[in-house]
Amino acid sequence: MGKILVLACLWNYFAVAQDAVQIAGRWRSLQTSKGGIGAMYDFGTNRTVQFSPGAIVPTRYSVEGDRLRLDSADGSAYTLVWDGDNHLRMTMNGAGEDYTRLGELQDANNKLLGEWIGTRDMDGKRVVTHWVFGADSKAVLMIRFFTETGTYTIQNGRLVAKFGEQVGLDGTISVADGVLTINRSGGRVTRLVRY
Repeated sequence: MGKILVLACLWNYFAVAQDAVQIAGRWRSLQTSKGGIGAMYDFGTNRTVQFSPGAIVPTRYSVEGDRLRLDSADGSAYTLVWDGDNHLRMTMNGAGEDYTRLGELQDANNKLLGEWIGTRDMDGKRVVTHWVFGADSKAVLMIRFFTETGTYTIQNGRLVAKFGEQVGLDGTISVADGVLTINRSGGRVTRLVRY
């Protein structure tokens, strides 16, 4: 009987660990409000989680010389000034923002490709600004209004994430086709995609 109990405990431990590995990493809201507000979650394998509400703005982009054009109705463009391969200044209408590459240079012919992080001033507060530029001419801008750190557990397919004494996420989870679905109370469903 003792061996069966030990095996059952080990099986449960590995199943829980597998669920944590399955969601470990960075996720952002698949759908946002009409104003582009969503959430970003960074799940660690050590059961820590960071939550950031903020703006999430998917767009299309093109680079023409030193101009970055975004898919917008006004046709505005950023001016790009490079400081080596890993530092970039983006300027529009006289306002500039400095960015540093996250990770390695992926393509010497398309230096913009990849992830960039910087800050910008919003209502007198510095906030983290994160761009991801894909090879498919798709980009996403994420602006983290603030970040809270908490812990999470997964038991029997149910995720519970707590920030301080408050529960921030609670629901059954599934991952399919790159989408993390959290079925929450009251029929609410949160869908996240990796970034």
